[in-house]
Amino acid sequence: MKNAMVALGGMLMSFQVLASGSVLINGKEVKSQDHLHTMLAKQLNFSTHYGKNLDSLYEELSSDYGGQTIIKIKSLSILRSKLGVDYTDALIAAIRDASDDNPKLVLLVE
Repeated sequence: MKNAMVALGGMLMSFQVLASGSVLINGKEVKSQDHLHTMLAKQLNFSTHYGKNLDSLYEELSSDYGGQTIIKIKSLSILRSKLGVDYTDALIAAIRDASDDNPKLVLLVE
């Protein structure tokens, strides 16, 4: 595991890159829904047509766009407080549904 520094919206953000094509969604660092989608799009090299919503997230993740992908969610309760329980649960459901269609996708929730 290594650390990465990424500039998003003029803000320098630190998060861990777990492996090639994989990221850590740390509830302590996510600022908003848009921030979350921007981070995921950048780190997972989504297409330029990515719509920054849960339907688009599912579409990107369920396609075979690359190698093994691990998405790890940490500090779930904090993420729920920032994004809302319903949105966070829908996020997890979208990733789990995509992993059903894409065997190279793994979701880990702490």
